[in-house]
Amino acid sequence: MKVLDPTAFQIRKETILQHARHLFANKGYAETSMDDIAHACNVQKASLYHYFKSKQEILQQMVDWEVEVWWSARLKDYESSPNLRQTLTLIGTMFLKDMDDIRRQEFFKIIHFEAHKNPAIEKALKESPTHNRKGFYAVFARHLEGKLPEIKIAMFMTQFMGGLIHYASLSRLRSENMCFEPFEDAAYVHQLTDIFVKGIQAGNH
Repeated sequence: MKVLDPTAFQIRKETILQHARHLFANKGYAETSMDDIAHACNVQKASLYHYFKSKQEILQQMVDWEVEVWWSARLKDYESSPNLRQTLTLIGTMFLKDMDDIRRQEFFKIIHFEAHKNPAIEKALKESPTHNRKGFYAVFARHLEGKLPEIKIAMFMTQFMGGLIHYASLSRLRSENMCFEPFEDAAYVHQLTDIFVKGIQAGNH
């Protein structure tokens, strides 16, 4: 297909990706067909193939796009944070703030609720350019190298993010707040950060 207007072509691609993200998050990746995506975009199914070869390619480009948008918006702040405590506080605060954005909520649902049902989603995330040791892992490693071996840095990152993901799932992604008691995000992030920073400090004594 000859592209006469690259800007319009890119805008149309991003519109398709937005509709696909919404469908994957709310209907399920496996349950969403190319017909569904075409209907949501108000185009003929054949038109989708001018932009993407398959549903898998739509998924991969949607993951790449969402991760890149998020990463480019956060990386500079994370890299400039001076110490572990401030970095963890910033990550926690920004993560929960992002979860109030419907775009981020939908992407979160796909990655964390749909991936276990469909290997294609996990594959798409692993093949995303920023999913590597130069990405999010490096934010933690900057403060933990020399204090923990690589495997334990990866565990630390997984455990800290797990605490945030669990809280976000309970407080935002259900029909009501499912936390045992109501509390402020800032208080949760402060306590979670405190636990992890003190754990590192205790391990160095």
